[in-house]
Amino acid sequence: MTHPGLPWLEKVSMFKNLSQEALNHIAEISETISFYEDQTIFNDSQEADALYIIKNGQVRIEQNYRDGRKKTLAVLTSGNFFGEMALITSSKRCASAVSSCETEVIRIAKQPFLNCLQDNIEACFGILQVLCERLKMADIEISNLTFRNLPGRIVYKLFELADQFGIQEADGTTIRLQLTHYDLADMVGTNRESVSKYLSKFKSEKSIHINRKWITIINRSKLLAWT
Repeated sequence: MTHPGLPWLEKVSMFKNLSQEALNHIAEISETISFYEDQTIFNDSQEADALYIIKNGQVRIEQNYRDGRKKTLAVLTSGNFFGEMALITSSKRCASAVSSCETEVIRIAKQPFLNCLQDNIEACFGILQVLCERLKMADIEISNLTFRNLPGRIVYKLFELADQFGIQEADGTTIRLQLTHYDLADMVGTNRESVSKYLSKFKSEKSIHINRKWITIINRSKLLAWT
């Protein structure tokens, strides 16, 4: 009988070169867990003891600061994974993970997975590729926060989300992601009022269209003029 988690594991980029036997083994050491909206999956400073794969729903990866501020580092949906640093480091979590809505995840405990890796060099390379890609994205994020003005940061975050979650439609690219102005403000390191002001300007010049919580990018050239 096929393990219920196996079809999801096969979609994960770091596992794409694994043999069927290795995938079956990983499926056997995994478990499915459900979270309700705004439930904490793990907090920063907790022991990094597992990798998570999203079956359905949405997860925010957040950095929390002592003064109460927070920054949304990433928004992840079905098929994405998080907590992968737990697999290769002995350090504690450096960010929190929170479910944005009712969410199901596959949890793979650290030690059983490491035992599995000992016989699967392909999985080791897969993890390294993923980590390198995420480090590259972190460098881009730091560069944007350091060198771009605020409207430029908002524009490039919209482009990034469109690349990740965009659906091409007749009038442009719609970001199919539940995204509030607060969420976007967290991502670019500002407040909700500033994000709302610039989104209103983008909308007035017909660069974007906003339908409920979905944003459609209509004219990239006009948006680039803000950067």
